[in-house]
Amino acid sequence: MELDDRFWEERYRTGQIGWDIGAPSTPLKEYIDQLEDKTVRILIPGGGHAYEAEYAHRLGSRNVFVIDLTDAPFKELLERCPDFPVDHLIVGDFFAHEGKYDLILEQTFFCALDPALRERYVQHMYHLLNPGGSLVGVLFDDPLNTDQPPFGGSKTIYEPLFRKHFKDLSMEPCSNSIGPRNGRELWLHATKASDYEPIDCNVYDHYEAAATLERNARFTLADGSTVTGIIGDLFIRDGAEWMRLKEGREIRLDQITDMTFAQFRS
Repeated sequence: MELDDRFWEERYRTGQIGWDIGAPSTPLKEYIDQLEDKTVRILIPGGGHAYEAEYAHRLGSRNVFVIDLTDAPFKELLERCPDFPVDHLIVGDFFAHEGKYDLILEQTFFCALDPALRERYVQHMYHLLNPGGSLVGVLFDDPLNTDQPPFGGSKTIYEPLFRKHFKDLSMEPCSNSIGPRNGRELWLHATKASDYEPIDCNVYDHYEAAATLERNARFTLADGSTVTGIIGDLFIRDGAEWMRLKEGREIRLDQITDMTFAQFRS
């Protein structure tokens, strides 16, 4: 069976969309409800009619993207939600997609893929996430089909696949599934490790003092280069500590290996 765009277009055309519940899945809806940062970049792969994308958009999230092999379900989404940004609806192969996201929502995409692609699925999810970003959603805890989607499985099968890339992983029975899926779903939460190590408080105090005194400093970076300037601002972005020099350059603090106040002209 070739699970390509023609296969899925035919399913939509003939109404063979048993996965479509006509509304956001309760586990995803309740997760979206608690998202406070409306600026995070969210991807929903294999989004279909994209009820979760619409729901997040209506709650104020403006960086929600959906990708699907066919645009057939997007037409209905735009009828329901005309102000959903069309350029956030991506038609194409998930495995060829490039981008960086803070959050990826899994809802009946994993089970629609040929099981032979599961290793690639995990690898590509990890690749698409920003450091510290998370893949969350539901996986079927049920054998289901072997010859056509939806393809099922169990925690015993899934967990080794995900742990190859995600060390911070939880996969537990879902407590808020919709009725027909009650007892048959796992809640997945996998976080990509951050590549940032917080700096020592005493070192940070030196940067603060230099900024307050507006002292011209020379910074040696991890790549061996040096930068000279006056610290104009210290701030947090994406969970990491940064400085902005008065001339505009921004430097992540963990990339600085030394700061000196050598005798040189400012």
